[in-house]
Amino acid sequence: MKTFVSVDWGTTNLRLRLVATPHLTILEEVVSPKGIKTIYDEWLAFGGEKENYFLTFLQQQLALFTTTISEEVTIVISGMASSSIGLRELPYASLPFTTDGKTLLVEKISSAIIPNLIQLISGVKSDSDVIRGEEVEIIGLINEEDKKQAVVFVTPGTHSKHVLCEKGTITNFFTYMTGEMFSVIAEHTLLKNSIEKMPLEAAYLASFEQGVQKTMEGKSILNTLFKVRTNTLFREKTNAENFYYLSGLLIGEELKSLKKLPCDTIKLCAGGQLFELYHRAIHVLGLESKTQIVEKREVDRAVVKGQWKIIENN
Repeated sequence: MKTFVSVDWGTTNLRLRLVATPHLTILEEVVSPKGIKTIYDEWLAFGGEKENYFLTFLQQQLALFTTTISEEVTIVISGMASSSIGLRELPYASLPFTTDGKTLLVEKISSAIIPNLIQLISGVKSDSDVIRGEEVEIIGLINEEDKKQAVVFVTPGTHSKHVLCEKGTITNFFTYMTGEMFSVIAEHTLLKNSIEKMPLEAAYLASFEQGVQKTMEGKSILNTLFKVRTNTLFREKTNAENFYYLSGLLIGEELKSLKKLPCDTIKLCAGGQLFELYHRAIHVLGLESKTQIVEKREVDRAVVKGQWKIIENN
């Protein structure tokens, strides 16, 4: 049985999977909260050669597999590992970008620390934006029907991405700092005293929807955010309700841009609570009729499928 190690190394998390080909069966998985930023910060404090520091940490994670990873097993890495704060900085591919992955830069790395062949995948840039990792997801997700139309893939997260594919070619993409802005507001502004994180319940969804609806009034988000404060002052909402109201404001602000994006289909690629909130926001914004839901299992496997397709085509 032939295998490869899939490494999805993001800003805040690391995920390694041992994958059997050709059916891309995931045999084993190792997950770490030590994303690229954490390892980069540790290296700044520790010193030494940066690439060696990253590879040493990666070797430690590979050792956590119960299966012995022989030297013949290729390691494929995508995400922020090819950024300026990552393992090795690679130049971006440019738009338009074909979803067969042939225009991506793939660099081979050899090292005494990890004797395996490492294939590091680069990202993509537009005139004003960049992605590293999501392009691999899209390559894994896109199907033959998608290649006949204009589709925008929505991938929620700390930095949400809207990726426009026209007949199988990525022609544009947009980054929204939705998750990061929520964290900053919730932890470092006046509004932190007006919200309380609670598990999502049906009772809170009404507040979330009100937040989404508020973004449709055409007012500046800098103004509507203060409504979170007055909700508390005027005792209009509990702090738990306000938590989801704030979420609705930010997610609604992100997704309302889809109304102006020329596309036939919206594909929502999310799992867990984010899926529930984004799906609800899409409904409130009147976009549900043109939206398709990508199953969580398919989203989870997208990086593996994309990496394998890129390596095969390169």
